Amino acid sequence: MITCRVQRIGEENIEKLKTQGQPWIYAAWHDNTAAAVWAERGQGVAMMASASEDGELIARGIAAFGNEPIRGSSSAAGDKAVRDMVRALRAGRLAAVTPDGPRGPKYQLQPGALWIAGLSACPLVPYHIEASRQWVLKKSWDQHKIPKPFSTVYVSIGEPFFVERKQLRSKFEAMINEFEQRMMENVARCNQLAVGSHNL
Repeated sequence: MITCRVQRIGEENIEKLKTQGQPWIYAAWHDNTAAAVWAERGQGVAMMASASEDGELIARGIAAFGNEPIRGSSSAAGDKAVRDMVRALRAGRLAAVTPDGPRGPKYQLQPGALWIAGLSACPLVPYHIEASRQWVLKKSWDQHKIPKPFSTVYVSIGEPFFVERKQLRSKFEAMINEFEQRMMENVARCNQLAVGSHNL
């Protein structure tokens, strides 16, 4: 990754949050995990990693790059992980979740991300990475992506999505569908940039 050129798109979507002192939650699909841990290194971001044995490797990577692993997921130690994430956000920290992890289905939003946003009063921010050249681990459930050396890495940041706590039950399914759509729109924008770079 240190050989790659990074282009960040949509940075203006978090500038207002920064000036207001408003923490946010990066929401990145699981196929972005490796690249995102590197791209947001050294910021003290509270990043959720699975409580499974596989999650241990990710947790070590998160810590090695200067962020804080929060162990848990929708399938294991979930309640404690949500509490730990909310506590970090209320303390003014940034956070990051993979809302289709740890087992998928790929690009299908799990409810935990919305609960963290609603309970912390912090917005979810769509986050996606594509590289002009990248390896794709086709045998993994998420078809994980790793940028190749000397490629251009595009980091696309979407608009903040606020979740009102009182709507967590009354409009939960609608909010899941809306935010999943926003994340996929951000994926499409990032893909378009990466594919377009092939023609330059």
